[in-house]
Amino acid sequence: MAVAWRQIRWELWLGIACLLLTLAGLTRAGMALASIATDADQVPITELALMGERRFTTDEDVAAAVAPFANYSLFSADVLAVSNTLSALPWIDRAAVRREWPNRMRVYVLEQHPVARWGDFGWLNQRAESFSAPWRSELKMLPLLIGPIGSETKVWQMWQQLSELLVLSGHQGQALRLSPRHAWTLHLVDGTELALGRDDTVARLQRFIDAWPRILQTKRSPQRVDLRYDTGLAVQWQELTQ
Repeated sequence: MAVAWRQIRWELWLGIACLLLTLAGLTRAGMALASIATDADQVPITELALMGERRFTTDEDVAAAVAPFANYSLFSADVLAVSNTLSALPWIDRAAVRREWPNRMRVYVLEQHPVARWGDFGWLNQRAESFSAPWRSELKMLPLLIGPIGSETKVWQMWQQLSELLVLSGHQGQALRLSPRHAWTLHLVDGTELALGRDDTVARLQRFIDAWPRILQTKRSPQRVDLRYDTGLAVQWQELTQ
């Protein structure tokens, strides 16, 4: 009986020893892998795959933005931090980053799509969100929209309604302003200013369109048309030049 007990104890200790050796090996392997993963010399990022169409952001802009992450390895680089850094570039809307073995970081960027100028120094994208970015002369024909902080969506939606009505009547808008008192002023490309007031904005613009043939008959150019009346309008004419 004592022999059997001694044999069982040896088998137990042998099993424990094997387990400890296995754990020690796994620990060393894990430490080695962690060292490799955090050592840029072991798994360096040597290739940057840049995806997405860009008009205003150059390869150099992207390279400069990700340069601070050059000393990280493929595994230790914080892809979320890289994505946030790229998204902070003036003309970038969103950015996504992922690792690709063995040495590539794939970057997909989506640029802002400006549909209007917003205020003196900003832009408006297709979601009616304002953003700041440097001036681009090729976008100077975009409409100028102005309004209080937080009114971007309201101004953009009104611009779309008025623009559609203008196009159908052969006119073209250039700028739309919403004052702090919520009054609308529309500027046409021919320089005419339309005071539309706060209420019945679309109906008042239609009144101007209906009256336009009679305005043309005067053979004078209107400078400002005040439509803030229940009926009718008031016209301020451009001064005649000698």
